[in-house]
Amino acid sequence: MNSRGNNRRPTSTSNGSRTPVGQSSSTKPPFNKSPKHSSAAPSNAGSPKIMRRAGFAGKLHRGHVIDAATDNGTTCAVKAQCGSCVYVNTNYGESLRKKFDQGLNFLRESGVTASAQILDPIPSPTPLGYRSYFKLAVRPATASQKSAAEREGMTRRFAIGLFEPGTHKIGVEMTGCPVHTRPLTNLLKSLEAELENTPIEPWNESTGDGNLRYVAARAAHLTSELMLTFVVTKPQKNELVKLVNRLRRMGHKINSAYMNINTSSGNNIFGEDLVLLAGSAALRERVCDLDIEISPLAFFQVNPWQAGNLYRRVEMHAGQGGAEDTAWDLYTGTGQMALMLARAGYHCLGIEEISAATVDATRNAQRNNLTARASFIAARVEDSETLLPEWAKKPKVIVVNPSRRGLHESARDHLSHVLRADEKVKFIYVSCDVETLARDLKALTASGHRVRQIEAFDMFAQTDKLEWLAVLTK
Repeated sequence: MNSRGNNRRPTSTSNGSRTPVGQSSSTKPPFNKSPKHSSAAPSNAGSPKIMRRAGFAGKLHRGHVIDAATDNGTTCAVKAQCGSCVYVNTNYGESLRKKFDQGLNFLRESGVTASAQILDPIPSPTPLGYRSYFKLAVRPATASQKSAAEREGMTRRFAIGLFEPGTHKIGVEMTGCPVHTRPLTNLLKSLEAELENTPIEPWNESTGDGNLRYVAARAAHLTSELMLTFVVTKPQKNELVKLVNRLRRMGHKINSAYMNINTSSGNNIFGEDLVLLAGSAALRERVCDLDIEISPLAFFQVNPWQAGNLYRRVEMHAGQGGAEDTAWDLYTGTGQMALMLARAGYHCLGIEEISAATVDATRNAQRNNLTARASFIAARVEDSETLLPEWAKKPKVIVVNPSRRGLHESARDHLSHVLRADEKVKFIYVSCDVETLARDLKALTASGHRVRQIEAFDMFAQTDKLEWLAVLTK
């Protein structure tokens, strides 16, 4: 999933939940509690075969299908108030089968699966404690929150969490969220306590008073290093630097801290102005043997363990490129898939509308010695047709990974034209929203290409969302 549609205020769906797309099949058994899932085909005649797995270069890290309600004794106490993780506190295997069936039924009903092999979904390697990123609202504590603190002999000014559905009132506090990684959980607990000891004030959107609007944090999944971003209405650098230093002394591995200034009254979380408070300019990550650095506003998958599985599968479908073969990576983010395609021998062009992410991608190409085979353009995909360099106009492989809104109509039209012009092009679509995926696949298959394989990756365990991968060829 890409982040271009996600610079909005945190709500109870910030973990990626949405209304289910259909009813689960009553004929399919739940997954077994071992990694060897059932590969039985659906009972209805004419449906595509369910394949167990496909071989590819690189190890696929399958997670154990477990009962998440008893994993390490962890349960979610705010499920009812939050609503993001609709399947938390239930059996993980059964929930994964249910949401896979719902999405697959929707794709079947859309008429795009007739020629497709359907692979079993890939469970999250870590069904809990996998989410390496949060964006949370900061507002004044409510009267009841203040009273509760006073009964314990404390004062409270801040509320940090998600909005209640349909409101801008923080009703869900996330300090005990079981899907956050432990470094993020520990950081949030300390941050809430330490903010009370500062002159910083929470932003009150009704009156315009206060300053701190949002906090965002990302944790590197291999090193537990942290990137922390404070979104404020006006600069307050000295106090934020002091706060970061106290958090560091408490043992939090804050590798990078930023102040982001957002003076708008709209729904966007981030503004355009970034000020480095402490540490490095970017957070270091490593995925699929690539060294990656991520800036505060750039997109990176929230489940890095599962992201590696997804990227390896894209690499397998793309295959080895030759000296003259070109690939497109559209909505490239910080360039992970573009770099894998370049490493596989393609001359890859990545297109990304967030300029900061394009800068990250270019630097990541340098960091991995792939600048000769990976180039990047900062532009919206729908506006990029006239910007293509001559060498990139005839791709052999196209990878797209748009936001949940899917492909813009003009982007669909251009890509359909490319597919009609060259029947040898392989098209790989990665999507976090099955409804826009079905819409776009239906339009793209009008070119004569067909969906040949569909697979799902549980990138958002405990929610009702999956990351889908569809492969189209002539």
